[in-house]
Amino acid sequence: MMQANYVTGLPRRMGAAISALFARDGYARHARKFAVVRELQQDGDNLPLTADDAALFRAAEQAQRACYEDVSRLVTVDSIMASIAQRCDAANVPFPAGEMPQEIIARAVDRAWWLRQLRKEHARRFEHVAIRLGFTGLRAGVYLSHESASRQARRNAQNQKLLESKTLVNENGQEYTLAELAALGMADKAKRRGELMTRIRGFEEIAFDLGHVGMFATITAPSKFHSVGGENANYQDFTPREAQAYLVGVWKCIRSSLHRRGIGVYGFRIAEPHTDGCPHWHLLLFVEAEKLVYLESVIQAYALAEDGEEKGAKENRCKLIRIEAGKGTAAGYIAKYIAKNIDGEGVGDHKTRDGYTIVPDMFGSETFTPSQRVTYWSQLHGIRQFQQIGGAPIGVWREIRRIKAEAVAKAPAEIKAAWQAVQAIKSTDAAVAKRADFAAYIRAQGGVFVGQKGAIKIARTAVMVEGRYLTREELKPCGVYAVRQPEAVYESTRYTWTVKQGGGVAVAVPWTRVNNCTESLRDLGQKMYRAAKKKPVAREVRVPVLIDWAGIKRKARDIEQKTNDFARGD
Repeated sequence: MMQANYVTGLPRRMGAAISALFARDGYARHARKFAVVRELQQDGDNLPLTADDAALFRAAEQAQRACYEDVSRLVTVDSIMASIAQRCDAANVPFPAGEMPQEIIARAVDRAWWLRQLRKEHARRFEHVAIRLGFTGLRAGVYLSHESASRQARRNAQNQKLLESKTLVNENGQEYTLAELAALGMADKAKRRGELMTRIRGFEEIAFDLGHVGMFATITAPSKFHSVGGENANYQDFTPREAQAYLVGVWKCIRSSLHRRGIGVYGFRIAEPHTDGCPHWHLLLFVEAEKLVYLESVIQAYALAEDGEEKGAKENRCKLIRIEAGKGTAAGYIAKYIAKNIDGEGVGDHKTRDGYTIVPDMFGSETFTPSQRVTYWSQLHGIRQFQQIGGAPIGVWREIRRIKAEAVAKAPAEIKAAWQAVQAIKSTDAAVAKRADFAAYIRAQGGVFVGQKGAIKIARTAVMVEGRYLTREELKPCGVYAVRQPEAVYESTRYTWTVKQGGGVAVAVPWTRVNNCTESLRDLGQKMYRAAKKKPVAREVRVPVLIDWAGIKRKARDIEQKTNDFARGD
């Protein structure tokens, strides 16, 4: 029902603002927004956008009970899997993960699993509506709406409180809270930023040694992916995740084209939001100097293959900058993009293309910095911000850091070299201080184009893992080995952690509660597994169907052919 001073179906602030907009300008001028409001008011299938934590909790409990009744009532594994798939599709949540039916069922009858999925679905649907109505944008909530930023901040605070409430102890008697253990790794923003810069600096050193050149590319999605604060007439209601899926597809085409020509590139990709929440990509890439022109042409071809003739496409959709020697380093060039998307350290103000400054803003009693909003945007939409392109695996780099010096005393030369490369020494004495050397690590692995065929790999051992939903044997990292001597494993230092209870007694992890019916369901699942034929798979991301990938490839190959003809002088 439409009220004079408030639109139902929306949080009060948003409802009042939309109502005032309609009262001022009339419904006809804002027909698209009015259609969104009517859509919300007629939606009887989904949880309302105004649902609070208690409503989500009740919905999770109802879904859990419904799945448990299905498991008790149905006979065959196929019918049970089909029933779970239908309930997941109705709730717009992904099908439960798991290789065994009992693991899938254990998730489906777990209230905590449903609560996590429903929270995620509700938060993303809420933000999509906010984008469509113009509550996410430069003059509203930058990167994501104020309500979504507040909700994500609250969820992060709740998670942090939970981590701080759990104390773990290892076999050496050392005690840490989960929050303290998390801070020792990449969850710490300063460490994350430092490792990324170390890796980028390593790529740059390799490029200098090989005589390769660097370039910086920015790729933006077509106009139909951008709400622009709810004012873009071309916007076709795509979500940020769908825009990210489009950009991933563009990169796959670029990568395939380069592979066909035998051109190797390495560097980093950064995904960050426009002010309306639509992602765009920054790419720092290194390539052989004589291949740079072809690399630029391929990137531009695929970036413009979809709607490349629309207004502003050639000026805004793909920007290419060559990093010239003597005009700053590649690491320095990208440092601000790394920092602004993590913690804002040393970045200063966030600025838009037209020079508008994005400053910290308040919503209620909360203040959000631009970098906090970027983090919340990434968390809410599940978009990976940073990705390494090429080089050697980072997993091996991190595993070697767990190995003590005495363990590699008689190791092959490549492992010793990699171990030396990962060592960092903090000291005020410049003669003692040493930073980790990613370039040396890449050389020890066999070079920047080695990929997964490096000289050093992670060794794994079989262990029984008692998870929340299933106890099974898994292969867990235990050290590294040289490919030419796979029989010799150089073990990493790992600890067995247990949760310290109130009386000082420790119990084996995991500490999380297991649903009371899990054990019986495991037995049931084992019997059903013999009759299983296949598992239904629910799509988590709706891939844009309006994109003609075959046409994009044809257009791009035509451009590639013209580039080749030009290079040959035809």
